Amino acid sequence: MISVIVCSIKPGLLEQLKINIHKSIGVHYELLVYDNRNDRKGLCAVYNELGKKANYNILCFIHEDILFDTEEWGKILSNVFNETHIGVLGIAGSKYKSAFCSGWYTGNKEFDCANVLHRFSDHDEKIYLSPSGNSVVGEVVCIDGVFIACKKEVWEQTLFDEENLKGFHFYDLDFSLRAAQNFKVAVTYQIDIAHITFGGDFGNNWIATAMLYHQQNKHLLPVTKLHGASKQNEINIAKTTLDVLKNQKISWRNKVQWIKVQKLHNHPSLYYSMLKFLLYSPLKLNLVHKLFK
Repeated sequence: MISVIVCSIKPGLLEQLKINIHKSIGVHYELLVYDNRNDRKGLCAVYNELGKKANYNILCFIHEDILFDTEEWGKILSNVFNETHIGVLGIAGSKYKSAFCSGWYTGNKEFDCANVLHRFSDHDEKIYLSPSGNSVVGEVVCIDGVFIACKKEVWEQTLFDEENLKGFHFYDLDFSLRAAQNFKVAVTYQIDIAHITFGGDFGNNWIATAMLYHQQNKHLLPVTKLHGASKQNEINIAKTTLDVLKNQKISWRNKVQWIKVQKLHNHPSLYYSMLKFLLYSPLKLNLVHKLFK
C-alpha cells in the first residue's frame, strides 16, 4: 500500500491534511510525519530518514499545504505503479531541464506538464499544462516537489541528496533528474490536488541554491526527452526565469551574481529581461502595472 511522508512546520495545515488523506486516499496507508519546527533539517535529510521507516512499497512525499480533490487517489497511484513502468510520479514537471539556472518550469507549452489548483486567499488558479492533449500521464525529466510519489526501490536506488542539498530547494529537481536516468518519470493528470498557496519562495536562499546546484551539475545539463537541446530553447528558458524572478525579494549582490555566473550578459537577446530583473522590484514597477490593468 502507500506510505505518505510529510515534513511539517505548521500543525494546523498538518491536521487538515490528515483528515483529507483519511477521507480521500481509498487504500491502506501509513502517515509518517517529521515535526521540523525546531530542528529545521533540510528536506533531503527528513525524507531519507522517514523513507527508511516506511513499511509499504509506494512512497508519497508531499507538502503539508495541499488537499486531495480526487476520491480514492491511492488506488489510482497503486494502479499506475503496478500496471506501468513508471518509477516516479508528480503533478507538475517538464520534459526539458535547461543548463541555465531555473526550476522545472520552462514557459514552453511543448515541455511543461502540470495539473494543480493553486488556492490563494482571494481566488483559485487552475494550472493545466498538457503538451500531448488529454493524456493520462506525461513523461518528463524533472518534477515539482509538492507531490513526489515513487516505488520504494526507486527511492532506495536514488535517495535524496542530503550531502549537497542542506535546505529546502532543488531536492525535487535533483531527485527526479537522477531517477530519470534509470526509471520513467511522469506527471499524472488523474489526481487533482489543491495547493494552498501562500506565495513561492524564490528569494535569496533559492537563488544561492540554484547557482550552486547548477554549477555542481553543469556536466549533466541540459536534459530532455524530446528532440534535443537547442540554443534558442536555452535562451527562452533563461528569459522565462528572469521574468519569474523579477518580483522576488533578491539582494542586489545576488542579482549581479545571477547574471555574472551564467554569463547572461553575453546574450544580447536577454538584455531587456535582465534590465527588468534588476530594476522591476526596486522601482516598484509592479505597482505601475497594477494601475494599468
